[in-house]
Amino acid sequence: MKRRLFFPIGEFAKIVGVNKRTLHYYDAQGIFRPDHVAPNGYRSYSFRQFYPFYRLRMMRSMGLELAEIRDYMEHRSPERLDQLLGRQQEWLKRELDGMKRSLRIVENQRRLLALSRTIVCGRVAEKELPAARLILSRSARKQAAGEDWPTVEQIAAEHERYAAEQQISAGLGVGAMIAAEDFLQPGREGIISHFFTVVDPPWRGVRRAYRHIRPAGRYLVTCFRGDYDDTAEAYALLRDYIRAHGCRVGDFSYEESILEDMSTADPDGFITRIAVPLREPATELR
Repeated sequence: MKRRLFFPIGEFAKIVGVNKRTLHYYDAQGIFRPDHVAPNGYRSYSFRQFYPFYRLRMMRSMGLELAEIRDYMEHRSPERLDQLLGRQQEWLKRELDGMKRSLRIVENQRRLLALSRTIVCGRVAEKELPAARLILSRSARKQAAGEDWPTVEQIAAEHERYAAEQQISAGLGVGAMIAAEDFLQPGREGIISHFFTVVDPPWRGVRRAYRHIRPAGRYLVTCFRGDYDDTAEAYALLRDYIRAHGCRVGDFSYEESILEDMSTADPDGFITRIAVPLREPATELR
């Protein structure tokens, strides 16, 4: 049987899964031309063009721009293909890292939402918490103690920008650390030492002065509902528990939002968790 060599444009388009306009566009742009054009302008494609067309579509799916593909097709060679694919390989690796990070952020956000439905506020419990890597802001304690709130807010804004630029946030929002010498004294619970962001490992590229490990171990944990600045009642509960049980606590408390203004428009619905480490042997991240 005689082998069929050519396919009309409509049939070729149907087989490869595009419309005829796409093939006309690729032809006009010099990206993929028909094997044969009759004097009357009738286009047809050969059997051997199927594979190159699928490779072209594959290049598009890898994120290559049509201009890049056109430039390559006009001057193609094994060496240029290797260079083109090498550049795209690096781009795809960066895209993949970004997608993995986005997935972790989505998973962490959904975990917080699920946690918020199980939280009982207004009581203290002892819980095991895992170790976490944090990046810290510069110290805000002096400014907070002096009620220089514009500077405190500036420090927080600088920190948020730095965390965003590093692109390593775990998507858990910005927290605050309060020194034990402050939160153990009534009326000093709002003196913030540092703002912090939980980050995904590794944290290469983060300045060492801003690195901090919240150790794994036993913590006193309480949650409260309402604006995240209204911490006095929650710390009063913690101080009562510490006195009643003779607890020895670590250097800082860690305040983290479970529900905040991205979750609800009503500040009365915010939920904040305060965790105070107990002085016990702890397993640190390595």
